[in-house]
Amino acid sequence: MEAGSGRKPLAFKAVTVAAAVMVAALLLATPSAQTFIKDVVRSPFEPRYPEEVTYSMERRLTVTAVGGEVSSYTFDISEPKDIVESGQVVQKVNSVTYSPEVMDRSIRYGQDWVTWSGEAIPGGSSVTCTVVYDITVRTHIWDIDEDDSLHVQDVPESLKDAYLRDEWLMNMTSPAVAAQAEEIVGDETNVYIILKEIYEWMRENISYSTYHGSEPRSSEQMLRTMAGDCDDQSILFASLARAAGVPAWLQLGALYVQAEDRWGGHAWLQAYIPLKEGDGENVTIDLVNDDFLVRQPNRFADFTDDGDARHLTDYYYTFSSTFDRRTGTPLYTEEYVRLNYEESYKKVSRGAVYDLAPEIILPGTAPRPLRI
Repeated sequence: MEAGSGRKPLAFKAVTVAAAVMVAALLLATPSAQTFIKDVVRSPFEPRYPEEVTYSMERRLTVTAVGGEVSSYTFDISEPKDIVESGQVVQKVNSVTYSPEVMDRSIRYGQDWVTWSGEAIPGGSSVTCTVVYDITVRTHIWDIDEDDSLHVQDVPESLKDAYLRDEWLMNMTSPAVAAQAEEIVGDETNVYIILKEIYEWMRENISYSTYHGSEPRSSEQMLRTMAGDCDDQSILFASLARAAGVPAWLQLGALYVQAEDRWGGHAWLQAYIPLKEGDGENVTIDLVNDDFLVRQPNRFADFTDDGDARHLTDYYYTFSSTFDRRTGTPLYTEEYVRLNYEESYKKVSRGAVYDLAPEIILPGTAPRPLRI
C-alpha cells in the first residue's frame, strides 16, 4: 500500500462488515434473539447452561461371588428427593423404580433409605439390583459478590455447631490445614472473599487425579499429594473453609459427562454465605468442573452431609457381605446407564435467560427437545 493513499487495511474492513452484520441481526431479531446477541456481545466468554434438563438413567448395583459362596449381602442406598434453593425447585424427582422391589425402607436422620438383602450366592455367580431415576433439574446461579456478603461472625450458631469441627476426613483442626487456610485467606472475614480465594488457590495448585482406594483422601493427604478427584478436592475445600470459619459440607450424587456420554458418581460441596439482605444462601461449588456459585443441571444429589461423620460414612459404604475369606472376597461394582437426556431450549447465564428455538425452526419442521 502506498503511503498517503488513505486506503483502510483489509482487517479494518472485515471488522466493520462484521459490526454491521451484528447490528443488522440485532435490529431484525426477535426480542429473545436480541437478548441472546446482547448477552454474547456483553460477555462472550461467560458460560451458558440449559435452563432445565430432564433425564432418566439406570443405576446398577452388582455383587459377584469370586471364588466361593457369598453367605449374605446387603445393598443400602439413599433416595434422592426434591431440592429447593432460594425458593426455586432445582431438583424434582419425578419417579424412582426399583428392580427387584426393595426389601426394606427406612428413614435415618431425615434421609430416606432403601435396602436389598439376600443369601447364598454360589461361587462364580452374581446378583444385580437396579434403580431407574427420572429427574428434572434446573440450573441455579447465585448472583452474589463480596459486596453482598457478610462476615464469619455473622454465620448462624446452628451452622457453626454443625460444621465448624472435624468430620471424618475433613480435619479443620489439623495444623497443616489450619496453616494452609491462614496462608490463603490471612485475616479476611468476608465469607464470599474467603470462599473465592480458596477456590482460586485450589484451581491453581490442586490437580485432578483418580486412584483406587477404599475411601477418599483426607484433607492432610490432599495437602501432601496436591492431587485428587471430586471427593478428595471437595473434602480439602470444606476443611480449608471450616478452618477459616465458613461452614462447608459435601453434597453427593451422580453427574452426566456429555462429552463422554456417561454418568458417574460425583461429589461437590455447598457452603453458607450470610447476606446483608436476607438470612443467607447455601451455595454450590464444584471444583473439578470449575463451577463457583453455579449448580449445573447435569447432576442429581441423593445425599447432603449434615455434619455427622457417622451419617456421611453410612452413605459411602453402600455394600456389605459375609463370606469365607479363604475362598475369595466378593466383587462389588456400581454403574450408571443413560436412558434419556433432554435439555430445554432456554439457556441461562449470569443475568440472562433466552429461548432461540422458535426463531430457528425451518418450514415444515417442529420444535423438539435437544437430545444427546
